[in-house]
Amino acid sequence: MNEDSTRESSIRGLFGKDEACYVMDAKTIGNLGRYFNHSCSPNLFVQNVFVDTHDLRFPWVAFFSSTNIRAGTELTWNYNYEVGVVPGKVLYCQCGAPNCRLRLL
Repeated sequence: MNEDSTRESSIRGLFGKDEACYVMDAKTIGNLGRYFNHSCSPNLFVQNVFVDTHDLRFPWVAFFSSTNIRAGTELTWNYNYEVGVVPGKVLYCQCGAPNCRLRLL
C-alpha cells in the first residue's frame, strides 16, 4: 500500500465511505500558516472566512490575534486535537506553556 492509499483509507475510516470528506493538507503547498506551531497558550486563533465562495465546505482558514504581538515572537495556535481520539497514537505536547495539557493526541 502506498502513502496516498494509506492516507485515503485512514481518512475514510474516520468519516465513512459514503460521506463527503475534505482534508486540508499543507504538506506540499500552503501559506505562511503551515509554519505556525501549537501552543496550549496560543497568541493566534483560527477563523473560517469565505472569499471565493459561500459554500460552507470550502472556507479559507485565516489566523488572527486578539492582542498585539511583539516583533520576533513565535506565532502559535492551539491545534485543538482531542486526546485519545486516534487509537494507539500518543503525541506529547512540548509547548512549555504554564497551562500545558501535556498531550496533543
